Amino acid sequence: MSDTAIFIVCSTDELSGNGQLPGDLRSLRNLTSNDERIVHLEVISDAPLPEKTATSLHSAGALLTVLPAASDTSSALVGGFMARIHEFICAYAHVTNFILAGTDSDRFVAPAAFLQRAGYYVTVAGPDRGRLDSLRLLTDDLSVWSSGRQNNRENNREDSASKLDPYEVLVDEVTRGREKGQRVLLTSLKQRMRRRMRRFDETRMKDLEGRPMRKFKDFIADAANRELIQLVENGNRSQVLLPGEEIPELNNDEENENEESTPRKGRPAKRNREGEGEVDPLLDAVDMVEGEAAAEAKEIKDIEELTAEDFDVERVNEDAPAPAQEFIADLEKMIPEAGMTLEEILKALADRKNKEEISTTNREIKKMLQNAFYNELLEPVNEEAPLHYVIVDDWKGIIDFL
Repeated sequence: MSDTAIFIVCSTDELSGNGQLPGDLRSLRNLTSNDERIVHLEVISDAPLPEKTATSLHSAGALLTVLPAASDTSSALVGGFMARIHEFICAYAHVTNFILAGTDSDRFVAPAAFLQRAGYYVTVAGPDRGRLDSLRLLTDDLSVWSSGRQNNRENNREDSASKLDPYEVLVDEVTRGREKGQRVLLTSLKQRMRRRMRRFDETRMKDLEGRPMRKFKDFIADAANRELIQLVENGNRSQVLLPGEEIPELNNDEENENEESTPRKGRPAKRNREGEGEVDPLLDAVDMVEGEAAAEAKEIKDIEELTAEDFDVERVNEDAPAPAQEFIADLEKMIPEAGMTLEEILKALADRKNKEEISTTNREIKKMLQNAFYNELLEPVNEEAPLHYVIVDDWKGIIDFL
């Protein structure tokens, strides 16, 4: 049996709105296997934590270390953590594994490199998948540090999930989508696989010819070469089908989609007025101004009130654009771990609008919230009605991928 130490490094400015850590302890403990035991848990911060948070961490057996105040918080945390690591490995020579967690993964560059060179197994956990990837060569494992909402629902499936074959999961997810009549696009397929396989990372895999994969599309192309799926590319869209499926033809609307949505510059639209031989450019200009004014007036008129009936929470639309990161970040802070019903989310957003905490219009809220559902950025935490939703843990990586 091996021994593991967990270190959490963060500044008090990075705590959530209610003073809690960015992720929970259970999600970090879940990173250990059955033959590992956690012998040390320590939280290092730049200032004393809120009393409620400190009490909760003490109850969980955590040691709290507060570093001296400094003008450069990030540098002070890195320097203080490095000193603490040197002190720790001298006192705990039996520890072989380290889990380093925090909101700013860049702080672990020096500590992770030092520990790995010293022969320790190092896992770095953080909330941003993109920033974690930059540490790939300095660590043995990377993991998104979640709030525990998804892990709470999957604790009983952790052992089996770690043994799943990525290609089998891929085929299963494509089959599910096709049985529902959905177009299976790459934008949502990777997200679905990560829900099934928390540590899925295609860059650690090799294709049939032994070449390392650099991106998710390489994994999909390799699965197609293995004749597990079909990869169909139409322009900038890559659609995944099952073997033997007939490749659907694009209809006229899809073929002309870009042309219809993008105006052609330098070519004013021709008008066919009855009784007129030529187009009057002055009338064209007047009509254009009037048309723009009417469209602007229509846009200014906001939706009076949003209701749950205004949203489609069942359908997946891979063509929907990603909502603004700031909007999803606000939702994540607003929604508790137990989740909120759609009605509660709308009421909370309306209250924030009334208090002038946000300036987003109802029309904009409707568009971004619907796109969040379309792109599966909101997921239910229960199966019975009414459904309570939370923001998925890896939402930043999903938006970047979109």
